[in-house]
Amino acid sequence: MVTKLEIDTKENLRSLGIYEPEFDVMISIYCSLIEQYKAIEKDFKKSKFEVMEKTGYSDNRKKNPMVGSMEALRKDILSYANALGLTPSGLRKIKANMKEKPTLSKLESALNNFGS
Repeated sequence: MVTKLEIDTKENLRSLGIYEPEFDVMISIYCSLIEQYKAIEKDFKKSKFEVMEKTGYSDNRKKNPMVGSMEALRKDILSYANALGLTPSGLRKIKANMKEKPTLSKLESALNNFGS
């Protein structure tokens, strides 16, 4: 099932002129990461943003596992956003790559492949 977030992401890529259907799997993973982040963030808010939590009966404390999960997801989300061109630096990189590769006409392509 395609989510609203996936539809919106594809529309954003189209408006930037960089959407390709081959990106769909990556877009799906990217959107899943965001959904996971939002779910953990919701629980984190319920915990009143407790960064440290008690361990057992002692006064020892450890980092709330939600914080670590959120940190890892943020990194993954940023990585996917960059790869998809959804950040300024990612978009610059994609547009630069698009300029580097001149597109061949069908005739040029046929001539290049002639005799191969």
